[in-house]
Amino acid sequence: MEKDIESIGNKGIVYSYYQAGVEGCLPDFAVHLHPDFTTTAPNYLLWGGMHFGVAFFQYEVLPSLPDVLNFERFNYEAFFAEGEHVVALINIGVTGTDAMIKISAHWTVQNGKATSIWVAYFEPQALLDKLGINHNLCR
Repeated sequence: MEKDIESIGNKGIVYSYYQAGVEGCLPDFAVHLHPDFTTTAPNYLLWGGMHFGVAFFQYEVLPSLPDVLNFERFNYEAFFAEGEHVVALINIGVTGTDAMIKISAHWTVQNGKATSIWVAYFEPQALLDKLGINHNLCR
């Protein structure tokens, strides 16, 4: 699989992230992360804010995402790459609910390693409910 990912470039690295989620082995994606990996997500999420270094994403985010995001109900709305930038616009289920949310993930991949992810959530109320975050975004 490693050679297949390298042969399709930066988009292949990001594809392997979502594939690991679908296959139920998201922590395995850590081999594709650069040590200086940066994570940026909305502050209202438990994993929100800007985090520098691979440890946060590897040990805090990857193992816990399936608790709230159901990769079995995942599909791409758009998926493209331009140079070192890869964008995945996805629809994904909220674990334990019938709800679906839309996520726009903007990745940077350099020299075969993901160096950053910046994520935006569209209409995340179902996700906030699942996380137990009392924040009505409609107000």
